[in-house]
Amino acid sequence: MRNIGIIGAGQAGLQLGFGLLEKGYTVTVYSDRTPEQLFNARLAATTYLFGRAYQYEQELGLDFWKGPGEYARGGDLDVCAAPGQRALRVQGRILHPGKALDLRAKYSRWLAEFERRGGTVVVRDVDVDALEALVPGHDLVVVTTGRNSFTRLFERDAERSVHTQPQRHLTAMIVSGMKPLHETPYPALKFILAAGHGEYFSMPYFDRIRGPLNCILLEAIPGQGLDRFGGVNTAREALERMQQVLRDFSPWVAERLEGAAIVDESSWLTGAFTPTVRKPVGRLPSGRAVMGMGDVVMLNDPIAGQGLNSASKQAHAMTRAILEHGDQPFTPDWMEQTFEHFWRTEGQFITAFTNMLLQPPPPHVLRYLGAASAVSTLADTFFDNFGEPQRFWPWIASPTETEARIQQASAA
Repeated sequence: MRNIGIIGAGQAGLQLGFGLLEKGYTVTVYSDRTPEQLFNARLAATTYLFGRAYQYEQELGLDFWKGPGEYARGGDLDVCAAPGQRALRVQGRILHPGKALDLRAKYSRWLAEFERRGGTVVVRDVDVDALEALVPGHDLVVVTTGRNSFTRLFERDAERSVHTQPQRHLTAMIVSGMKPLHETPYPALKFILAAGHGEYFSMPYFDRIRGPLNCILLEAIPGQGLDRFGGVNTAREALERMQQVLRDFSPWVAERLEGAAIVDESSWLTGAFTPTVRKPVGRLPSGRAVMGMGDVVMLNDPIAGQGLNSASKQAHAMTRAILEHGDQPFTPDWMEQTFEHFWRTEGQFITAFTNMLLQPPPPHVLRYLGAASAVSTLADTFFDNFGEPQRFWPWIASPTETEARIQQASAA
C-alpha cells in the first residue's frame, strides 16, 4: 500500500490522513506540536464549518463534540448604510447546518486519535532542509501548512490572486456571558455589514474548556471606523474596544456584550494577511516535487467563513484522487491536474465569493438582499449557499439573472 507523508496537523492534513488510513494506507503526519501543546496554544482562528464539510467529519467518525450549544441554524444580517443606521435586515435558515468548534480542542483530539487508529505522528519542526530529507521516504508528500519557509516553494498564481495586500484587519475573541440573540427563532450567525468600514460576525461556539459559548470576528477595512484594535495588549482592552465599536456602529446589538468577558488571555487575536492563490506543485532545491493543499494553495480572507470549509473539501477531494490513482506515480502533472479539478468544480467559486464580499455589494446584490428581507426563500438561499458557494454562480454575477430569481421567488 502507498506511503503518504503529510506536513501539518490542521483541518486539511489530519482529515486527509484519516481518510487514507481508513483505506489501509501508511500515513505519517508531521506536526510541530504535541496534542497537549495544540490544546494549550493561543487562539489562531475562529470559523464555522458548514453542512457538507461537517458531514465529511461525521463520515470519518471525527465528531467528538455533540450538543446544541455550538450549532447555528440560520443567519441574521444587518446592512448599515452609515454607522448606527440599519438600512435593511435579512433573516434566513441554514438548511444544512454545521458547527463552530474551538480548533485547539479539535486538532489536539484529532492528532491523538490519528495515532490511536494506527497512523504515525512525528512531532518536529520541518523546514525545507528537513523536507528534502523526508521526501524520499514517501510515495507522496502533501504540505498543508504555510508556516516556516514553505510558501516560497509554491509560486503565487498572479492570475488568480487579485490582492497584493491585506484587505481587512482582523480581531477575534471567544466570549462568555454574551446575551442570546433573541430576534431569530433559532440559533443564528449574526452578520453586520457596515458600509465603508467592514463587517462584524458572531456565532454560537464550542470552547475547548467551557463548552457552548460565543465567538466574535471583526473585519475592519484598514484605516476606517472599525479599525480600532491596533496596540491592544490585553483581553479586557480588546473587549472594551469591541463594546465601543458596537455602541457606535450597531447599538441595537451592543447590549449583548454587557457583562460579557473574553474567556482567557489566550482566547483572542488580532492580525491580517494577504489572500493568495498559489500553484499546487512545490519545488525543493533538489528539484523534487511536493504537493500543496489547504491554506498553502488557497488562502482566503475569513469574511465568507470559507477557510476551514475549503480545507475540508480539498482534503476530501485529495483523498478520492489518491485512491483513484492506485499504484501510479504521483507526478507533478498529476498534482496539477488534481488541483485544477478542484479549482474548476469548487475552488474558483470559494475564492470568487470571498473576494465578492470584500468589495461593496453591487446594486443587483443589494436588490437581492432587499428582496430577501421580505421573501424567506431568497433569504434561505443566501445563507445556505455559504456552505456551497458554487450555487451562487452564474446568477450572482449577472444583474439580469439575479432579477429573474427575485421575480420567480416573489411570485411563488
